[in-house]
Amino acid sequence: MKKIYFIISLALTVLFTSCEDYNAKNFPELDLEANPVNVVTIGYDMTAADFTTIATIIKKPITDSIAARKIDLANAKTKADSTAINTEITRLNNRLSNALVYANATKIDQNKFFDDNLKAKDFIPYLLNQKFIYVDANSSIKVTYDLVNSSDTTSISTANKIVLTDADYLQMGSATNQPGKSLYFTPAMNIMYYLNLYLKSKCPYAAANEVRMVRYKFNSASIIQYRVLTFNGTDWKCANSQFALKKGLWQDILILKGLNEGIGDFKAISVVGDQIWEWNILYKYMLMTGYVSSSKSYFNNEDWLVSPAMNFTERVNPWLNFTHVGRYFNAGAPNPDAMKKAITVWISNKCDGVTINSADWTQLTIPAAGYPSGLNWTFIPSTGIDLSSFAGKSNVRIAFKYLSSAPDGAAGSWEIKNVIITEE
Repeated sequence: MKKIYFIISLALTVLFTSCEDYNAKNFPELDLEANPVNVVTIGYDMTAADFTTIATIIKKPITDSIAARKIDLANAKTKADSTAINTEITRLNNRLSNALVYANATKIDQNKFFDDNLKAKDFIPYLLNQKFIYVDANSSIKVTYDLVNSSDTTSISTANKIVLTDADYLQMGSATNQPGKSLYFTPAMNIMYYLNLYLKSKCPYAAANEVRMVRYKFNSASIIQYRVLTFNGTDWKCANSQFALKKGLWQDILILKGLNEGIGDFKAISVVGDQIWEWNILYKYMLMTGYVSSSKSYFNNEDWLVSPAMNFTERVNPWLNFTHVGRYFNAGAPNPDAMKKAITVWISNKCDGVTINSADWTQLTIPAAGYPSGLNWTFIPSTGIDLSSFAGKSNVRIAFKYLSSAPDGAAGSWEIKNVIITEE
């Protein structure tokens, strides 16, 4: 009997082993079915209720504590206990009203929009954590939301900047909670609903991606706000941001955007020479050159254009892109090697943004396709530059370093704009 049992056990072992090998060989996706992958790429339009949801989530620790204390109060046995519990409830309510984080949540709930002080990237992750709890890492969601008194307006032509008149409000309706009732918008109104209808009527032949800026009165006749809206081919929409799920966190993929309308938070630091980085107001780019046309002279220069500090502690795969053009980096014909020596890009997490210590910086590689030809003034994209070696670090800065040499008669011009760092 023992021998028979042993033979049966051995046969079963071989059978199950063979099945496992057979499945692994012929059905390699079976393991994926045991661990399904839910990576999504979708668009989501925020509603008024979503702003309330965000506020509720932020305030929940305090409101839950108040609710618990009220239960304690109902069960209090002595006057002293009741007094102590009421004191705690009062303290919690004061915190809910006065602490900045909760006051901002209340403001978001009341106004139903974001602005330069209450930034979408700081609040939208609360909503995504609740609405999309079953999606997996690397999911991406493009969120459209209401944004007030923000965005670039200098690039919008005067003809595309609109100020609503009393007649415009009346046209939108004069019943209760309609703009024409008081000749201004209130938080109780779906402002984007009315602005969308208004622009559809005013701009019936708008093409996709056209932009309008609309100024309007909000909550009184004296408070003026504006929104920048873009036509998507069907409707006029306000702002949008792309969020990606990385390391368990929803993060705005835009880390840095600069050199679009001025030097902004970048710092021009001159190490050698009197020539410096300058912003061209007319054509909107940063320029550095060691050549002075008035005297037709070349000068020695080492000049850095340093970004503001960035926090990569929760980042996984940041990439840098920018647009640039360069010419005259050699006394004779265009010389790619001379250009590559004169214009370089660097990264550091040690720089203080004020002084340059070359030992603190690591040079980045501009892809071959990302170098200008040196033959014309046509701007080209740098193509993506991988910054993932600095993922997980704080105080990260990138810098554009320029060199020119008087003895070599080489003082080219480097023009840079549209610097963008994103989480891919």
